[in-house]
Order: sequence, then C-alpha cells, then structure tokens
Amino acid sequence: MTMQTASIHSDDVLEADGSIKLRRVSLSGRLDMLGMEEIALKLTSLTAIQPVGVILDLRDVSFLASIGIRSIISSARALDKKGGRMVLLLGANDLVKATLESAGIDEVIPLFVDDDEAERAALA
Repeated sequence: MTMQTASIHSDDVLEADGSIKLRRVSLSGRLDMLGMEEIALKLTSLTAIQPVGVILDLRDVSFLASIGIRSIISSARALDKKGGRMVLLLGANDLVKATLESAGIDEVIPLFVDDDEAERAALA
C-alpha cells in the first residue's frame, strides 16, 4: 500500500456563457520527487488550458523541492505562451514563500498572500 504524499484539485469560475474565467488549482502535501510523480501530469493538464487566469494555491504545501519548482515554472510558461497568466497564492505559508523567493521565482511568477489580490492579478 502506497501513501499519498501530494494531492491536487481544481475549481473553475465560469463566465455567463459557460467558458472558464478563472481556474484555481490547489496543491497540498509534499512536492518532492514522490509527490510530483503523483500529480505532475494532472498539474500540466489543468494549467494547459485556453488563455485564462490560473491561481496556483500552495497554502497547504508542506514541502517544496526543486522538482516541484521546475514543474510550477514549466506550467506557468506554457500558460503564458497561450496568453494566460499564473499567480501563486501562498497565504501564511512562510516556508514555501522563502523557498520560492530564494530560488528567484517571485521575479518570474507573482506571489500573493491574499486570495482577493491573487484573483485580481490572475485576471489582469
């Protein structure tokens, strides 16, 4: 029996016509080698959508390894090429914030503590 180390789920905010206005992708657990094996394909498919805003919610991530950072950057770049925009929602997760800032990710993908600010930026 294998223990799940990471999980992913998403929620969409729809326009009146039913098209996706905003996608929120929430990650939790350990984004290390094992965790990313479990969720990498789903993360790629959830963020490889038509040009919309995506909030990647990392508030419940307990550990972020370099493989997780690479996957986040790859997803953000793919979305950007399609005309979309990804922002990262950290909340009070100081460990993940420090990891991302030390890697310089905050210069590539906007980081937010506040949910409303993240949503406004993703839709900008």
